[in-house]
Amino acid sequence: MSSALRRLALPALLMTVLAGCGSTGPDTYELGEKHIQVDAGEEFRLSVPVDTATGEWWYLTSPKPDADVVRRTGKQEEIKADDDAVGGGSGTDFFGFTAVGPGTTRIRLIQCPRGACAGGGDAGGPVTPSPVPSGSPTPDKKYRATIHTYTVTVRKP
Repeated sequence: MSSALRRLALPALLMTVLAGCGSTGPDTYELGEKHIQVDAGEEFRLSVPVDTATGEWWYLTSPKPDADVVRRTGKQEEIKADDDAVGGGSGTDFFGFTAVGPGTTRIRLIQCPRGACAGGGDAGGPVTPSPVPSGSPTPDKKYRATIHTYTVTVRKP
């Protein structure tokens, strides 16, 4: 085999081997999947749609999940810029967790349209729905904070 052919074959072989490793990342659960079962030691994430063009954001809220059952590993945002809205777009927020030990816990995410939540968010402090001033009309549903609760059961490995 010529050296030029070997230089081309090696990267192609390496790509084939790496593609066959099956490294697909943690299981992802969508907004409608409220009952989750995972094994201890397994990583998983919750996926929620976000519309930054309307000022919408998502946060982990209180009460926090049982730290003996699951541990939060982080949050990632995949935002696609919207050509029609300067500084806005839509996409997905991913909340990552690791199943620590057997048991059942709840993970609560709060969906916050612009002005609908109070608190520190990811910067610290609990996020809660903003109070509606006395005598004010009830805000339209699309402008109210919504809490989404996931029940997570961690099985023994």
